[in-house]
Amino acid sequence: MRRRSVEVKLLVEGALEGKALVAGYHGIGFVGFLAAKHLVKALRGRKVGYVVSTYMPQVVNAAADGIAAPYELYDVGPAVVFLPNVPLTRQDLFRVPYALAEASLEGGASMALLVGGLDSSYRRGDGRPLRYAATSAFLARYRRYVEGEYPLEDNLAIVGPLAAMLAYYEAYGFPAVAVLPYADPSGADPLAAKVAVEFVAGILGLAVDTSELVRLAEEKAKLEEELEEVRRRAAQEEGRSVRLPMFYV
Repeated sequence: MRRRSVEVKLLVEGALEGKALVAGYHGIGFVGFLAAKHLVKALRGRKVGYVVSTYMPQVVNAAADGIAAPYELYDVGPAVVFLPNVPLTRQDLFRVPYALAEASLEGGASMALLVGGLDSSYRRGDGRPLRYAATSAFLARYRRYVEGEYPLEDNLAIVGPLAAMLAYYEAYGFPAVAVLPYADPSGADPLAAKVAVEFVAGILGLAVDTSELVRLAEEKAKLEEELEEVRRRAAQEEGRSVRLPMFYV
């Protein structure tokens, strides 16, 4: 499944067939990344593929089962989770989301569950911890999963990778929903990731222990130091000394 300079390399034939694709990125509160990483760890995900790009960060880590590549795919039962171990490079921001969306359609995925963070300054007084944005196909088939929740307000726009994927899915009539918990825009927000994980787990019919995210929230300063180091290394490899861009989701 190749899109220009990006390839979704599956290690298992039919890995996406009938499964939900879960994807999150390093955006507001790091919510998407933290949620994806937690799902993989808590559900003992099995690596089933990679997203390989000529523009991906030249950063890897040693892992017990080999090498932890920049962009990986894990099977967690009813879903395949895209785990970006490092932030997408500027070039990959315009390639990887479309490659993932295309691969999920071609691979026979059942739906896409996209996770991001919504700047908490936009929080309304309705007591709800999140907003959502869904394609028309998702609402037609799976509206029950968002009953009781509120959609993202008309005056707020989604930008970045989630927006690219939602636009692709809407155009191709594919069921997809972005789950957007309110999050602290100034740093990592594990509690917002906890909200997202629990929402996604409910759709997937899974029980997921989120106590680790609570612990990370209690050690927020240490977590942010680790995440900032990942950002710094990725930015350095991209030949820039500035921080990689943040997104509303």
